Amino acid sequence: MKVPELFMVVDDDRTNNMICEFSLRRFSPNTEIKTFTNPEVALQFIQDFYINKISPTPTILFLDINMPLLTAWEFLEIFKDFPSAVKEQFNIYILTSSIDFRDKEKADTNPHVRGSLCKPLSTPAIRSIFATDN
Repeated sequence: MKVPELFMVVDDDRTNNMICEFSLRRFSPNTEIKTFTNPEVALQFIQDFYINKISPTPTILFLDINMPLLTAWEFLEIFKDFPSAVKEQFNIYILTSSIDFRDKEKADTNPHVRGSLCKPLSTPAIRSIFATDN
């Protein structure tokens, strides 16, 4: 997989977003990074930025499971209704501190999720995404 044009992090925890941004900058200093503490705002951004965009913008999205406004699963339910041309631009990874095996199973069976990573996101974990041909 190539390094995308954009990384998105959707997590209600500002501290975690800072850690993610730091790790992503260490991995790819020139890639644009957008962080969102509100998943509804992230969905609106996707709708506004990607739906009418002429050229594709490959994006990796790191999505927290447990957020107060929308869980990752609710986020993905809305995301699945976006046009295929939008969904094809995304590689989504669940980002979690959960040790519940059901979360991993749910992530593994969701067609829009490429994998799951443990919090805090680290540069080696990011490298692992690109080391394998997911």
